[in-house]
Amino acid sequence: MELLRTRGIGGVRVLTLARNLRVSRGSFYWHFENRQDLLDGILEWWDREMTDVVIDRASAAGGGGKKRLLLTAENVVANGLSQYDPAIRSWAEGDKKAAKVLRRVTRKRLGYVVSLFEEAGFPPGEARARGELLAIYLMGEAAIHVEESLETRLRLVRRQVRSLTR
Repeated sequence: MELLRTRGIGGVRVLTLARNLRVSRGSFYWHFENRQDLLDGILEWWDREMTDVVIDRASAAGGGGKKRLLLTAENVVANGLSQYDPAIRSWAEGDKKAAKVLRRVTRKRLGYVVSLFEEAGFPPGEARARGELLAIYLMGEAAIHVEESLETRLRLVRRQVRSLTR
């Protein structure tokens, strides 16, 4: 994921990965059939760890929609869960499979956030608009507040959620 984030999809190479991990190419092939298998694994991991785990964690916490919106937003910021999104988006521009996964994950994320706004009492159209605003904020938050401390970034995201849930 770090190679993808820092070098783009072109930098995700078997030899580079093996060197960085200080393992042989044979070791790589023990875990992955080929480079495409690795790329498929990256997309699956990104979907699961950056989306499904976030949703599961917020759902398990219980409480109403507002509480779970706040927990979700704090989790994304505190754990840097949007850090790989720009690299996935860039990859998706030239790869149909990555584009398909990106669209599916985006729909899943947005659907979840919108459902929380609906649960918090907003009608569907308003929930959708507010959900899109929060999703856009969370996707760009790290780039906007790059020089801010984590404490400040969490304070700001809490303010955003409060504003969107009024």
